[in-house]
Amino acid sequence: MIVDNASESADTRAWFAAMSELGSDKLRIYALTEPGSEASAQNLAARHANGDYLLMLSPHAVLHQADWLQGLLNHAQRPEVGIVGPRILTPQGNILYAGMVMGMDGLAGRPFINYPTGSSSYMQRLQLTQNWSAVSGNCLMVRKEVFDHAGGMQAATFTQGLQDLDLCMRVGRDGYLIVGTPDSSLVLAEPAAAERSETSRQALDKEQQSFFEKWLPKMARDPAYNPNLHLSEVQAFDLDPGLQMGWEPFCTRHLPSILGMLVNSSAVGHYRVSQPLLELMAAGRVVGRMSYESTTPVEIERQRPDVIVFQGRYSEPKIKDIVLAKNYSSAMRIFELDDYIIDVPERNEHRRSMPDNIAEMLRKGIGLCDRAVVSTQPLAQVLSSMHSDIRVVPNMLATHLWSSLKSQRRTSGKPRIGWGGGTSHRGDLELIVDVVRELADEVEWVFFGMCPDLLKPYIHEYHTAVSLQTYPAKLASLNLDLALAPLEFHIFNDCKSNLRLLEYGACGYPVICSDTEAYRGHLPATRVYTNSSEEWLQAIRMHLSDPNASYRMGDELRETVLRDFMLRGENLQYWANGWLPD
Repeated sequence: MIVDNASESADTRAWFAAMSELGSDKLRIYALTEPGSEASAQNLAARHANGDYLLMLSPHAVLHQADWLQGLLNHAQRPEVGIVGPRILTPQGNILYAGMVMGMDGLAGRPFINYPTGSSSYMQRLQLTQNWSAVSGNCLMVRKEVFDHAGGMQAATFTQGLQDLDLCMRVGRDGYLIVGTPDSSLVLAEPAAAERSETSRQALDKEQQSFFEKWLPKMARDPAYNPNLHLSEVQAFDLDPGLQMGWEPFCTRHLPSILGMLVNSSAVGHYRVSQPLLELMAAGRVVGRMSYESTTPVEIERQRPDVIVFQGRYSEPKIKDIVLAKNYSSAMRIFELDDYIIDVPERNEHRRSMPDNIAEMLRKGIGLCDRAVVSTQPLAQVLSSMHSDIRVVPNMLATHLWSSLKSQRRTSGKPRIGWGGGTSHRGDLELIVDVVRELADEVEWVFFGMCPDLLKPYIHEYHTAVSLQTYPAKLASLNLDLALAPLEFHIFNDCKSNLRLLEYGACGYPVICSDTEAYRGHLPATRVYTNSSEEWLQAIRMHLSDPNASYRMGDELRETVLRDFMLRGENLQYWANGWLPD
């Protein structure tokens, strides 16, 4: 049977007419009066079919195996089997389809794609007849009674090519097996797909959403594929490293589950998501996983988190992560932010990477969440119009990295004064250019992680950035007699945390800092109120004139940091209050 989907070509219509006039009972041709979907054409053919079995076959299929049909019938005749599919090869002889895994690379993926046909594959599965949740609609045999009982193809819902997957899922739901067999093979010589129109793309997106809404729980627990394996064709049957941690050996869950979606594995990701989550897990208060990539609905459903923490989702692609979670998960959504990204200082290198509509995007991202968590009270205040539930959770230091650092004092003939940090502080460091120049012959200037060109002629040492895990020990090894923390007077810096002071304090360094909102509070440090070179010089000379008093200030700062700002014990309650439902 051939179904003509309202062909426009006169030659094609003439050929179909000529074939119909042959009157052969082995070739019947039906036509749709108006262009319709593939599902509509398949339903039309099924209504007129006389046999006990229906074979959906692509017009691009090349049949090269003499007993290919018998190989399908051998399994289709088993009463427990509803659908059976063959191995489908490329013209070069590699695997194109050999069973499909639900949720892989979107809706469904091909775990053996591009494998040689003789490959042993994972546990010999490519060479074995086995049960899947779906097989390809390019060649699919189904018993007619099973097809009719399932309601045929859902032509009204799926017009963009998803009807075969939906049929497999419905037949499987009815209790039948979906079988893939290597006993039958054919070649698919499919031309390159034409680019979809915008209307077609929108229709496909809508139908994919309908498919997820209908089948998501079953997709996430595909019985043909272990839930700990990667949902990517190129990494099929590999253990999934994308969602890290979170092994749950029990069938029931007794602790809240948190999915942390980080922007990176460096400082901001470490301080604001990964380390707090690890500490809460170690304390037995939650179970959790972390992802550095955008997740799919199936990946979220696999974990079924109670809470999803979205860090720094303020661009259009990243906001889609929140929309996806809102559409397909009942998890509480937390928006995590550490900086006032709406107004970044001119000389901060991150400014040029911010989109022009950053305020609009940030408001949209925060508005899609149930709660926002920020690092400081000033940041909460400037964002207060964006959400009614903004909670402040201060930055803290990981005990295993910061609690036992040792630095030395008076290791050189001159006092060692320095700074350590990231690459976004050019404007802050240029505040002290005249100070560095003035004291170049009196002290050893030490810079770690960044040094503006204006300062380089006057410094004694420069140390390049290191990994996050080695950063604390490296900072302590600088053996500074005095540490500086200059910040421009700017709303961005007012909203920052006191993290720089905490890190210096863990090393036992006495600190001079700008008197910005970020550095105010009970941490013992000398504060510069005007950021003038004269006041910076005065503060530095005061410390140098009485080194013992300066060192005592460093000791007091270390004691305060270790007592009040370590990520352990009662301090974990800040994060529990920020992340968990009330």
